[in-house]
Amino acid sequence: MKLTKTSILYITSFFFFYITLIIGFFVGEDSSGGATRDYLVHLNIVNSFFENTLNGLRHYPEAGSTHSPVFIILLKYILFYNETLGRFIFLNLCVLTPFIFCLSLKKKIKIDILPIFFLSNFFFISPYFRSSAIWPGDENLGILFFILSIFFYISFLNSTNDRHRIKSMIYNIFLLAIASYFRPIYALFSIFFFYEFILKNFKINYFLIYIFLSILLAFPAFYYVFILKINFFIYSVASFNLINSFALTYSVLIYFLIPFIFFSIKSFNEFKLNYINLFFTIILSIIVFKFFYYPSATGGGILYMLQNFFFKGNFVFTIIFAIAFYLTNQILEINKTKNFLLLIILLLYEFDYLFYMETFDPLFLICFFLLFDVKILNSFFDKDVYKKIIYLFIYLFIFFIAKITYLYLI
Repeated sequence: MKLTKTSILYITSFFFFYITLIIGFFVGEDSSGGATRDYLVHLNIVNSFFENTLNGLRHYPEAGSTHSPVFIILLKYILFYNETLGRFIFLNLCVLTPFIFCLSLKKKIKIDILPIFFLSNFFFISPYFRSSAIWPGDENLGILFFILSIFFYISFLNSTNDRHRIKSMIYNIFLLAIASYFRPIYALFSIFFFYEFILKNFKINYFLIYIFLSILLAFPAFYYVFILKINFFIYSVASFNLINSFALTYSVLIYFLIPFIFFSIKSFNEFKLNYINLFFTIILSIIVFKFFYYPSATGGGILYMLQNFFFKGNFVFTIIFAIAFYLTNQILEINKTKNFLLLIILLLYEFDYLFYMETFDPLFLICFFLLFDVKILNSFFDKDVYKKIIYLFIYLFIFFIAKITYLYLI
């Protein structure tokens, strides 16, 4: 790659964003609003693990945490020598994520690496990624290993060699398992990968390897939760509200898709009216209007919070949902099986009774760029890609500022 003034500028941008993260570390930034509190809870549980890890695992539900005990064990050893040093090491571990994302996207899209490298900086504009890096959280570890698993999934797709495909599949299963041990909800993506590896490319050796390795890696978690009955996340599952999660997820997804709609307004205009999508939009909007009820004063996503600030009742939010439902389904082209599976997984992702936008930030953009197969993404890299990335950063930065303003002023 030839170094030019432009390439130097965009490479320098990474160091600029990285320095902002370092500054955030030293000033104790918590732009998500809850990372410090969660970290203190983790720290309190870590102390009980110091004496006896095995005993801590056995009595983990008594700690009252819904986060993975595997993360707590890792945190125990990272913070063992010095807490500040341990947090700084964790932060730099998180910084690997944009690089792995960059390499993964380069494998998927055959364009120059510079715009992809520049785009990868969007992680540094996410208040949730930043906060979870500064105040160690399992969210960022889950994301790191999830993207690593995607890297080998893309390697599988790009290869025609049977041996290389099997190796890529094994790495994918192993890395997704690690992601799931940090954040159990990532196990849902095994449904998507099973479809891509096995159902679309069925070979008996692929099937046997996938099933055997998946069972083997899942067995410790299965034994821990179902045999020993240590259900540290049972209360979250028990309070799951399907209609709330369904409606709020669509409102969050369309929020992230808004800039891509404007970037690809010409191709977006070419979408024909989909009567099946319209039918389900009407039916589900009626259900949302009738049964949607989100009682919490916190969370709900930015569009829900904005409309809730100005309006009462479900009418305005139902309109937002209807627009979000129709456009999201069209843009994500859910007539394609792989896209439909990904959307279903995302709709099931926030199973807690409290709905937080951080669940999908930066997860949705990771899935959008690396896993979804959509025309609107191709047009994003078609021309003026640097300008589009800058506009995307401005859009995400406005959300970042809005989050800070809400936390500290409102």
